[in-house]
Amino acid sequence: MESNEKTTGSAAAAQTMPVTEAAEQTPATAAEAGAKSAAETVKPAAGHDAKAPDKDAETPVEPKRTIFYTVIISIYFIIAKLFFFMRFEGRENIPEGRPVILMANHQNMLDPLTLGICVRDREIHFMARKELFGNKFLGWCFTHLHAFPVDRGHSDMASIRTAMGVIKSGNTLGIFPEGTRSKTGYMGPLLGGASLLALKSGCEILPVYIDGNYRIFRPILVKVGRPIEMGDLRSGRMNKETCDILTHRMEGAFAHLSGGKSLMPASEVGKQA
Repeated sequence: MESNEKTTGSAAAAQTMPVTEAAEQTPATAAEAGAKSAAETVKPAAGHDAKAPDKDAETPVEPKRTIFYTVIISIYFIIAKLFFFMRFEGRENIPEGRPVILMANHQNMLDPLTLGICVRDREIHFMARKELFGNKFLGWCFTHLHAFPVDRGHSDMASIRTAMGVIKSGNTLGIFPEGTRSKTGYMGPLLGGASLLALKSGCEILPVYIDGNYRIFRPILVKVGRPIEMGDLRSGRMNKETCDILTHRMEGAFAHLSGGKSLMPASEVGKQA
C-alpha cells in the first residue's frame, strides 16, 4: 500500500487499537493508557458470547462494493497468485452475512491487501495512522480502501468509536494486534487494545496467520482459524484482567494456527532483552 516507513497499523487503535499498518507502526501504543482505563469501567451487554454475537452484530447485511477497492484488490489478487503462489486455508470459518473482526500477524505492508483477497465476499475496513492522510492523494486512496485515521501517541477514542461503528453497521474490521510490523519473522507482543475492542464489539474474532515473507516465487499460505472463545469473558465485568486473559488466548490461537511459527524461540528472546 505504501512505503515501508509509512504503512497502516491496526492494533494500536483500541490502544488506541490495532491498525493496519499496511504499515509500520500502530497507533495502539499511544492509546494504551486510555484503553486500560476504559476497560476498567466498561461492562459488556448481557448475553454476549463468542457463539452468540449481540443483536446488532447478527443482522445480515448486503455486502457493499466500491469501484476503487474492487479494482485494487482484483489487481493484487492476480499479483499474489502469479508471484507469491498464495493459497488459503480455513475460509469456511468466516461467518457469512454478519460482521466479524479479523486479527492477523503483521510483517509486510501488503498484509492488509492479503486480508482483502482472503475475504472476497465483502470489503474490509482498517485503521491507519493519521499522518498518512496528510497528503491529499494518499489520503484519498486510503479513504477509498476503507482506512480511517487514528492519532497514535494519544488515547484516540474517536477512532475506537469509528471502529465500533464499522461493526455496528455490519461491516468487517481487519486489525493487526501487534501494533507494528514484525522484523524478526516472529510475532511480537499483542497490544491490550485489541482485546478491549474484541470484547466490546460483540462479534466473532478470528485469527489469521500469514505464513510467508513476500519474496517473489516463494509460496505464501494464509490460514484462517476458528473464532476465539470469549463467552465467559463477556459475561462478567470487563477490565484489565479480562483483557489480559483474552490477549493470552489470542497468542495461543496464533501459536496453534501457525504450528508454533509465531512464537519467538527462547534464544531469540534473550537477544531481544
